[in-house]
Amino acid sequence: MRRIQLISVAAALSLVLAGCGGGGTTVSSQVSEPVQNDDVVTEQVESELTAEKGPAPVEGSPEAILEQIQQDFASTQQDLLDEQAAVASQAGTTFDGYVANAEAVQAWYDLAVSETEALGSRTIENARNYYRAVVNTVDHGDDDALDDALDEFYDLIYDDAFDDYYDVIYDDGFDEMYDAYYDGSIEEGYDTLPYDEWYDIKSDAYEFWFDAKSDVYEGWFDAKSDIYEEWFDVNSGFYNNEFDIDEILRLDDAA
Repeated sequence: MRRIQLISVAAALSLVLAGCGGGGTTVSSQVSEPVQNDDVVTEQVESELTAEKGPAPVEGSPEAILEQIQQDFASTQQDLLDEQAAVASQAGTTFDGYVANAEAVQAWYDLAVSETEALGSRTIENARNYYRAVVNTVDHGDDDALDDALDEFYDLIYDDAFDDYYDVIYDDGFDEMYDAYYDGSIEEGYDTLPYDEWYDIKSDAYEFWFDAKSDVYEGWFDAKSDIYEEWFDVNSGFYNNEFDIDEILRLDDAA
């Protein structure tokens, strides 16, 4: 029965993930008037945007690992929101503010992509550490306890953490950037520049936004898909009384 349930879930996953799109609720924020794009501010923002983030692979009990993975998602989201607020403060709400700080806006897009990809890679590795911790702490003959441990990961990480990140960054975060710049301050330039110049700026802004949002979705989707595939393999392995995680996930073959 359990094997049939697993196969059914796997089939449902492909339909659910294929249906994920770019809808969502736009978050409104207050942005100040542009500050001068002096060297001190620019260097500070660039330094923050390029700073290396993310904790080392997690260790400890299954409960501790789950908590650390959740914290990794939360801190990554908050870091991106903080950087977004810093860019908004620098660029302000005017067309001139955007033009003077377009590179900072682009840097946030690049950061969102790189942080999403890095978070996905960390989560895959941390999930493996979680499975190893389960093997080391849960009675292999207690099927209910093993099921509960895997269900806990599925609910808290695969469902909640990934979905929250999707909502906060992919949906709301990128909608905020779209509203603030492409559909916001850039519109002001329509009356002040020759149409061709203004159109090029607006088109570039949309292209930067669209490409980054697409890459963030791809990074999120790929990581979530890999997480599910390995979770499913571990679930099947436990069902068959196999408890060597590296062997179940064929990690030795990939090395």
